[in-house]
Amino acid sequence: MSQSSVRVFRPAPAGGGALIWFGILLAAVTLVFIYLFVTYLRVPVIRYQSDGATLTIYSKLGSSTQEKHVTLARIAEVRPELLRDGSLRFGTEKPGYCVGLFAYPSLGEVSQVTDCSAVAVAIVAGGEVDPIVVTPDDRDGFIGALREARPATFAPPRRTGGGWWTTFITLLLSYLVIAAVLATMLLFAPRRLAYAVRGGALEVSTLFGRRRFALSGAKVHRHRPLVGARLSGLFLPGYLVGSALWDGMATTVLASVRDEGVLLEADGRIFVTPADPDGLLGACTQAGATLVTTEMQRRR
Repeated sequence: MSQSSVRVFRPAPAGGGALIWFGILLAAVTLVFIYLFVTYLRVPVIRYQSDGATLTIYSKLGSSTQEKHVTLARIAEVRPELLRDGSLRFGTEKPGYCVGLFAYPSLGEVSQVTDCSAVAVAIVAGGEVDPIVVTPDDRDGFIGALREARPATFAPPRRTGGGWWTTFITLLLSYLVIAAVLATMLLFAPRRLAYAVRGGALEVSTLFGRRRFALSGAKVHRHRPLVGARLSGLFLPGYLVGSALWDGMATTVLASVRDEGVLLEADGRIFVTPADPDGLLGACTQAGATLVTTEMQRRR
């Protein structure tokens, strides 16, 4: 074979495993994202209610309901507060629902039941370890109701649907990206795998580029590897590309299946699985490699 001629070989067929695995994984990802969608986009309920003697702070997200009761007579201080640079220590933080233990540089740790907005009210009361932070829509009216011990009900400010749509679009885009990655790995990667003998070298096309191995002085033969541990790379149905300890030795694997193929031995071990192994062996020997007769070859 002349140096300018090229012979291309397709990989051995791997069956329908890739499509099956793609369907299984995509179904699993879909179920996870449906769960996240339903969980994350549930409409929260927050209410602050005074009956003249007790302040009840009520919060609900899905099936999770919490109530906190504070006796008005034990409130030592109630003041406006602007929340900045907070961090969640324990609880839930989602658009429109920040409930749990938070920490702020100006306040320290606080027990928070808010809509995550910055304009808030801080309550310091006897028997409470941490200040309580809330975000009523009428901040001055709320402070007045507590100081005057009169009945009143407040809620966080009404919000537009911008946060909902932002979350929805973020989840949808994340789902599409993951689905595209799965499709690329399980469906498109095997189609990229190909072998070619040209210019005195074996060239292997993979998902991320092309590998080239000089054939002059190399040894080639049919081989059925003793499969061992994977060291690196992508080992998917129809696409086994990476490094592994096969036959107890480090091997560069550029294969579509795990069973019989062709082993190229030069500076390292390269295992490939063309659909026409004898054709690839013949092309390699014409390009300068040495065909080694193995027990597998003799049995043939």
